[in-house]
Amino acid sequence: MNDQNFQSIEQEETSALEGLEERTSFFQIDFLKAVMIFLVIFDHYVYWDIKRQIGAALWERISIPVFLVVLGLNMGLSFKRQGLTTLKQLYSWSYFKKKILRYVVPFLILYAASTFIGLFMYGFDFIAMYDTQYYPEHGIINLFTLIMPFWGPGNWFIPVLMGSILVVPLLYWGFTKKPVITLILTFVVEIVLHAIVFFVIGDITTLDESHILSVFMTSILFYLSAVGLGMWFSFGHKLTEKRNIFIWILFIISLVYLIAYQFFDFRFTLDGTPLLRGDYYFLVFPYSAFLVLLALRFLPNISKKKISKTISLIGKSTYHILLTQILGFGINTAFWGTHYGMFVPFDPYDLIDLALLSFVFVWLGIIWYKIDRQKDLARRILYYFNFFILFPCFLFFIFWMQTSWVPIPLIVIILYAIAAIILHFVIKKPINTRILAVWTGFLIISFISMILQVLVFLPSEFWILLIPMGAYLVFALYYTLSNKT
Repeated sequence: MNDQNFQSIEQEETSALEGLEERTSFFQIDFLKAVMIFLVIFDHYVYWDIKRQIGAALWERISIPVFLVVLGLNMGLSFKRQGLTTLKQLYSWSYFKKKILRYVVPFLILYAASTFIGLFMYGFDFIAMYDTQYYPEHGIINLFTLIMPFWGPGNWFIPVLMGSILVVPLLYWGFTKKPVITLILTFVVEIVLHAIVFFVIGDITTLDESHILSVFMTSILFYLSAVGLGMWFSFGHKLTEKRNIFIWILFIISLVYLIAYQFFDFRFTLDGTPLLRGDYYFLVFPYSAFLVLLALRFLPNISKKKISKTISLIGKSTYHILLTQILGFGINTAFWGTHYGMFVPFDPYDLIDLALLSFVFVWLGIIWYKIDRQKDLARRILYYFNFFILFPCFLFFIFWMQTSWVPIPLIVIILYAIAAIILHFVIKKPINTRILAVWTGFLIISFISMILQVLVFLPSEFWILLIPMGAYLVFALYYTLSNKT
């Protein structure tokens, strides 16, 4: 490569970096996050016997490492853009308020909604739900590490993300003072934690030991080097920079390790006990970090294509999509005893189910993301009720159709959902808040009637439930028509 071409590349990368610092959103990151959330859904649907045969460690299991690297990159760019340098500025109330609204509130809503849905699915027997849904990993300690009673796959990442809210500002402060030392310390912290797990816990022989291990593995400190690499790149992500030469070396080491790990079952063990726990740690992260750098280098910073807007919307909605698929796969687990749907021998029709699930979870996650962006609190609350009743009822409907018996209130709820879709996508006219409240009340009454029909009333008595539903329906129609005129 001649000097002129080399200089041209550096100028392009410098311009890209300036674009990242000035913009609050950029296409490369949205694209990465959109792809990774599809891989998360894939990971939770496809069983390990298939994933071991398709080299998953090199392409499918990169989703969480990429998310962690992007987390460090995004936070570093955000702090840098705001010009924050002191711990007082970094740990401001505005910072915590933003994170609480963005991450904590949606999770608390999911926690409450999923617990109620889970209780309904287990006959309102909390012990049955708690002991069955995540057996045998569920322990009392998990309730303090944000593992929900009605568990769904991906739940473990929530405490990791919540922990990052506390750790990341301190990490950024360290990078502004001693960047090299801070980056090295992120690796040291991980290594020390793995050493503690090895020497203190050792082999997992009891449930109590597995619960203690889960405390470590749901901590952001257990994955700190990935966040550290992302934050390092927020100060300069050019592949040709001298400061980033080390990542080429770490990438090669990480790639060789992953090949040995995936295809030759290589593991670091001592007397049969693994030295490193889980699939995500400092030997894995450089591979994904390098892929992030490649995306930043070769993908456009801004894309005006129509499909790019959809990709960017998915990228911005990934947290809500994660929460949605946790609940969705949790419901599947309660129905079928597992969230996996694709096993050996391979069935091509499973790909259709995977595609449909991916579409549903992504679409619903985007809807939830848009609900949270509603400025009107009353409408947001009403939309929450609609969302968390219609979403599980859709899955219930699919299940009960296979049993040749569908509760009548559930059929009414599905018709309600169809009407809502037509209203939103065909008529495209926003509904008045008071009318929305009235029809949300009808939805709630229908849902309660479904619970009563399934758990309380005898088959010959279900008609009793139709009386209050019918009366309220007449009222809702009258109220809507009278307000329209």
